Amino acid sequence: MSETEQVKRLRVELVTPTGPVFVDSAKRIVVPGRAGELGVLPRHIPLTAQLKPGETRVLTMADEWVSYATGSGYFKIQHDVASVLVESAVAAKEIDLDAAKADLEAAQARVGAEGADQRRALRDVEDAENRIAVAGR
Repeated sequence: MSETEQVKRLRVELVTPTGPVFVDSAKRIVVPGRAGELGVLPRHIPLTAQLKPGETRVLTMADEWVSYATGSGYFKIQHDVASVLVESAVAAKEIDLDAAKADLEAAQARVGAEGADQRRALRDVEDAENRIAVAGR
C-alpha cells in the first residue's frame, strides 16, 4: 500500500462495554457530539469529544455508509485512529422496531414509578427513542 493510500484511511473502532461492534478502515466517520454532529476525515487534528445518543455513520472503504444507533460516550481521533466508546451500539439494519417500541413503553412506565431507578429509566427511554429514530432513517 502506498503512502498516499494510507493517508486516505481512518482506523475506526466502535466499542461498547461488551466489546467491539465495528473495527475496520474507513474513509469518514460522523458522530453525534454534544454540541452537534462531528464529521472526521483522515489526517484530522487530535480531538476528544463527548457524545450524546444518536446516529453514528461510517463511510467504509467500499463507499458504503454503515449506520449505528449509539448511546452516550466519548470520541477520540488521533493519528488516523477514530475511537468511539459508547454505552450501546446497534447496527441500524439490525434494529427490531417492534422491540424498540416495546422497550420505550416499558421504560416510560418506569419513569416516575415508586422504587424505580429514575436515571436508568430516563436513559432507557432515550436509548429506545434513539433506536426508533435511527431505524426510521
